Amino acid sequence: MNLFFSLIIITFGFSTTTEDIYDNSWALIIGIDKYQNVQKLNYAVDDAESIKEILEDLFHFPSDNISILINEEATKQNILKSFSEMTKNAKEKDRVLVFFAGHGETMDLPGGGEKGYLIPVEGDAEELYLTSIPMDELREIALMSEAKHMLYLVDACYGGIAAVGSRGLEPQKTSDFINKVAKFQSRQVITAGGRGEQVIEKSEWGHSAFTMNLIRGLKDGAADYNADGFITANELGMFLSDKVSTDSENQQTPQYGRMTSQEGEFIFVYSENTIINQDVKSVSSDEKLDLLIAKIDKLESQNKNVEVVDEDDDEDKDDEDDKDDGWHTDSEVWFYVQYIKSNTYNKILPNFNRFSIGGAYNFYKGMYVNVAYSHYYDKDVNKSWFKIDPQYFEAQGIQFGLTIPIIYHYLETQVSYSLCNAQYDIDGEFEANFIDRKLGHNIAINLLGT
Repeated sequence: MNLFFSLIIITFGFSTTTEDIYDNSWALIIGIDKYQNVQKLNYAVDDAESIKEILEDLFHFPSDNISILINEEATKQNILKSFSEMTKNAKEKDRVLVFFAGHGETMDLPGGGEKGYLIPVEGDAEELYLTSIPMDELREIALMSEAKHMLYLVDACYGGIAAVGSRGLEPQKTSDFINKVAKFQSRQVITAGGRGEQVIEKSEWGHSAFTMNLIRGLKDGAADYNADGFITANELGMFLSDKVSTDSENQQTPQYGRMTSQEGEFIFVYSENTIINQDVKSVSSDEKLDLLIAKIDKLESQNKNVEVVDEDDDEDKDDEDDKDDGWHTDSEVWFYVQYIKSNTYNKILPNFNRFSIGGAYNFYKGMYVNVAYSHYYDKDVNKSWFKIDPQYFEAQGIQFGLTIPIIYHYLETQVSYSLCNAQYDIDGEFEANFIDRKLGHNIAINLLGT
């Protein structure tokens, strides 16, 4: 007989998500091209809008929690007011990110040392104290916030980044690293460069060197140096320091550090953008090395594609990018293991178990196509299963599926079809005296929650 039925099953995965680390996420994003008293910029506003999109789409920052100030909106008063309000709203299990794309400047202090300033739209480099925002003032506001983690991403070059020399915990030497750094507070900062350096912008990039690599590091996961599915602020700082120096031909070198001695880390959960979460402890050294090599190769290929080209060609490429329809042809294959168990109270349907192992390919936006080996079985002799006498059921075969997101990656639906060698028996051995063995079919609709 042929087996043909449909099941609705709910399964739950156990992996570390953003919600396990943070209750809420807040961001203040600032981009200034049209300065009133200092040299204008070309791509700061584009940089700010790109970062806003990444935070919303990939890292689950709620739109209502993101404040964006562009050009004439980015006055000194508005920036300080928005930052103060955001840090007051953030609670003890929240994270706060501040992105600034614009000019920075350094003031020499009479007693030695230096003080770094961010220049708002009306700022004047000749009157920094009166018209601009000192980084140590932002540090003071940050220290008054209850937020667990805060990160400044400053696409500006200046000295005196208000950081201390704390190294923090080291992933290779700290067991359960992510859970430990997620528990401690942190106030961290990454800037585009140091004193006397200039922010490098190029038309072929459409961004500054800093933001271009920030997008690569976060969106493509290239900054996930240890391939554990998480990008910490320290990893991001190391990545940007290396790549921006290369792309700017050593004209600017990003600086990164901590504003306090606390050893926490601002965390981007990059693995939520894939179909599985990797547990770094369960990955062998060779597999980790392969993952890192793959990331480096991908990064090198991207760098080659950013060679200087004719502006007309670049405009054509931008037009093509604007027409991106969401289809993917270069995604990686992600392997997964799935176990499903259902309990029914219907004498027609069995208590059903399914074990699957296979791969998934992201072919369009958040949709994945799945191919897997599946093993189905039911050995509950208390069920009638179509006949008066109790019977056992078992099937093995290949499963084809389609996984579609319903609510981001929190809730997905998987529709699958399986072609199986199905058989029925009365003693559960299936080796001899089985009742029936035929080619079977199975259609399943699963709800997947993480």
